This record gives sequence, structure tokens and C-alpha cells, in this order.
Amino acid sequence: MKRLIYPATRAVEHAASLPGVRPIRLFPLLWPLWQVETSAEVHERQDFEVIDHFVMRAIGECDIRERDALVAFLNLPAGLVDRCLAFLATIRQVSRNGPAVELTPLGRQSLSAGVRLVPTTSRLTILLERQSGRPLPAAYYGDRVTVLDTAEIEDGQLADRSRFLQVFTTAPYRPDFVGEIEQDPERADFNLPGRLQNLRVVGVREGYLPSYLVETADHRILAYTGLAEARDEFLEQVCTEMQLEHLIEAKRIRPPREVWQEWLAAPTPYAGGKLVESAEGWHVAMAASAVGDPPRIPPVRIGSYQFRDNLVIRVWCDDRETRRRALLERSLGIATLPDVTSVPELEARTSRLADSLDVATVSVTEMRDHAVKMSDDRRLQRLNHLLGDRRAMPGEPF
Repeated sequence: MKRLIYPATRAVEHAASLPGVRPIRLFPLLWPLWQVETSAEVHERQDFEVIDHFVMRAIGECDIRERDALVAFLNLPAGLVDRCLAFLATIRQVSRNGPAVELTPLGRQSLSAGVRLVPTTSRLTILLERQSGRPLPAAYYGDRVTVLDTAEIEDGQLADRSRFLQVFTTAPYRPDFVGEIEQDPERADFNLPGRLQNLRVVGVREGYLPSYLVETADHRILAYTGLAEARDEFLEQVCTEMQLEHLIEAKRIRPPREVWQEWLAAPTPYAGGKLVESAEGWHVAMAASAVGDPPRIPPVRIGSYQFRDNLVIRVWCDDRETRRRALLERSLGIATLPDVTSVPELEARTSRLADSLDVATVSVTEMRDHAVKMSDDRRLQRLNHLLGDRRAMPGEPF
């Protein structure tokens, strides 16, 4: 089952890595879209049949405009010419009016292109942001982005325990968008290729885009979607136009200290942590002895975030060796991400994570050694794949 989006902590970690940004709250939201099913005409390119080509050239280049004249000029059986003209009329290459024949505009294009341009029908879904009515950029149509048909979410689709709320809007669907987008010279940027003509709407249904909105200490709103683990500038612009920051500010918020003291009082692995407020925000400092195998806190949680009442708190450990182990294990997780396709990409992301954990970065060799130590064959194979050495086996040099 395809997951909605990456875990929320990655969005907050990215926001926290930006200069001068301190995330204070997180809102997992289902952003409302329209999924517009369209039908359009596209011209399929086909090689000419020999006789078709001669007939069209005789009409277009020799200015022979009558059926009997074509039969005489081409010295072909009349029945064969009639069948050819009937076929060319069916695929809109020629028009007939009694004995007179003409190339259609499409027929003239075909003759000029040297191929038959045959009209066929193509179906295409266009995504519209519901509040503004603007089409989403073409990048949203890739495999990374999940668009839901319903606001109901199955448990298996969640990468963590984030509870997504639906953004409410009363904005109606605008039927005139079709003409606007078809005339837009930049329409290919919105997933509408220029070769598609005569766009028609055949159906409209609701859609929902899983997203994270991160509120910062200076009351900015940063948006994240499955498009990338970096900020989503399109959705941020929509939020600005909606003045969504005012709606978020109006949401009732409990004092953070009260929320986190209550959280630490609950029977969880974090119960022994020390609550700290600093210029970077709230964090819970865990002892090194509290990090390890279950029921202790997994090392991958160090440096990540926990959420309660939309507030965010970072899980921390002052022990450098514990943070280094967290870096190693989290780096192995980064290596398995679909958008990490090369060693330089892996090294760049690992370096950023090392900075956030305040430890020296680790090499791919160190990651591989750690995977061997942990008997993590799946991630070891992934590292070998990135290194271009699919033959390397656990415990063997490469």
C-alpha cells in the first residue's frame, strides 16, 4: 500500500535546518483539490500508405480537385480512388462535396509533415487547487505525490501516527478554467501538452493532497508535500493568499510547558527525560542509558521530533557517542529513500544530518561497516547498489 507522505519529523527537521527558522507547531493537513477528468484530441503520427500519399499530393501539390481528374491523373481504378478518398475523409484528411475534393487543414498539415496526422482521443486528469482554482504544476503528477479520492485514510498509508485534518473550503469548481488553461502558453507546465487540442471536461471529483504545514516562531508558514522533502513553494503561496497564518493563530493552544510536562509524566520511554527550553525551541534530553533496544528509545529517534497538540519537541541526548550511533542508523535509512540515487546525494544528506546532530559526518564505508555489524542485509545491499558493487556480500571487502 502506497504511503501518503514521508514522516512528519522530516519536514520539521528540514524547517529547523533553515537559517533563522525555529519550528514551533506542525499541522498535518489534507489539502482540497479538484481532480478534473478531461478528454482531448491528439494527432497520432502514422506513415502514409503509398496510394494515400499520391492522392493527397495530387490534390495539394498539383491542384487536382475533382474525383474524375484524380482517376485520370493517377491512372488508377476508379473504385480504388473512391475507397482511398472515403478513408481519407474518415480520418479528416480530405473533404468532399459531390465530385469536388479538398484537403482539410489537418490534411495540409499532414502533407507538410510527411506523415498522416490522425486524430485520436486522449484522457487526462488535471489537478486544481480548490481554493484558488489554479492548476497544480506538472511535478505533482509524478509517482512521489499521492492524491486521495477521499479524506478517509487507511492505517497502512501512514508513515507515522500523524493525524491529518481536512482543510475546509467552500470555493466552487469553476467550469471556465478549461478555456483558460488551454489558451495558456505555459500550459505544459501544468501537465497539459501542447499537442492536445479541443479539451473537454468529462468529470470532476474531489481530491486531497497530504501535506504538512510548519508554523515558525516568527509566524511564518512553511509547506511540505510528497513532492520533495524541501519546501513546497506553490502551496506556501496558496497559504499566503488564504491568510492561513491567521486561521492557525486563532487555533486554541495550550502552554507548551504544560503540554510537555504532561507528556513526560505519561508512561512512555521518554518519561525519564529532562524538559529543556532554549533559543532553538523545546527539547527533551535523554540519558544515554535510555537509548537502545526496546523498550528503550531507538537510536534513530535522537535528533528527531515528537508531536503533541500540534506542538513539536526535539528528542536529544548530550552523549556524543549516542548521537553518532543515531547518525549511522539514520544514514542507513536515508540510503533506502527512493530519491537518493547516488553516493554524492547520500553523502550530502548525511552531512546535513551530522550538522544537526552536532557530530562529525560518517563515510559510506562506515555506513556499510555498521550495516554488516547490525546484520542489516537489506540496507547493505542498497549501499552496494549505490556503490555500483552488487556482488559484494556481507562481511566481504569491496
